[in-house]
Amino acid sequence: MTMNHEDEKSWEEWMELIAEEYGLNLDQKDRETEKQKRILEAALHIFSERGFEGASTSAIAARAQVAEATIFKHYRSKKGLLLHLVIPAISRVATPYILRPVLKILEQDKPFAEVFQELYADRVQLVERNWRKIKIILVESLFQPELREALEDHVARSIYAVISERIDGWKQAGRIREDLPTHVIARSILSIGIGYLLAKNIFPRYLAQGEEEEELAWMSEVLLRGIAGPKERE
Repeated sequence: MTMNHEDEKSWEEWMELIAEEYGLNLDQKDRETEKQKRILEAALHIFSERGFEGASTSAIAARAQVAEATIFKHYRSKKGLLLHLVIPAISRVATPYILRPVLKILEQDKPFAEVFQELYADRVQLVERNWRKIKIILVESLFQPELREALEDHVARSIYAVISERIDGWKQAGRIREDLPTHVIARSILSIGIGYLLAKNIFPRYLAQGEEEEELAWMSEVLLRGIAGPKERE
């Protein structure tokens, strides 16, 4: 179910389509039974450890201490279980409230070095609190068109709208270079943050050797001043 940009649907419409296709009742999250909570917790662990293809409903059922048929009763399929697990997480990212801290930080009248260090610290904390789900979303979005669609059409669009507006304002105020396209500056800001998160969670011994506060300061420094030494600046 691929959606082109000429027929963009709202987040709510997209959720309804997914729920209908996979038989999901995403409004029941607060009323999940203890058994369903065990299934979702088990699925979170196993999808995170083995990936979607490497996970089996029998392994999830064994970890949750339920019959395998119970999984199919509530979620229809392994794909339905994956979507039930990660769509609420994507939804929380896509909703405006998750962007409010970003706006608050970006609107501060402080030197950029402090603003970006605070921004990266805030996003690092958010990702680390939700790392297991985020890892599943990022990995599986490479293979699951529903997740990729949600990330592109809802999450990325929301984030880009916020950050591009601020960048254009900074350009007009003369605080950043006007000769670089807005999307290039936005990509640079995001890339440094994402790069650190991946380094910290995958290759920390080599690519995240400093204390976190120190690393965040270096990230801000690289973003604003680059890596060129005196000879390259001549």
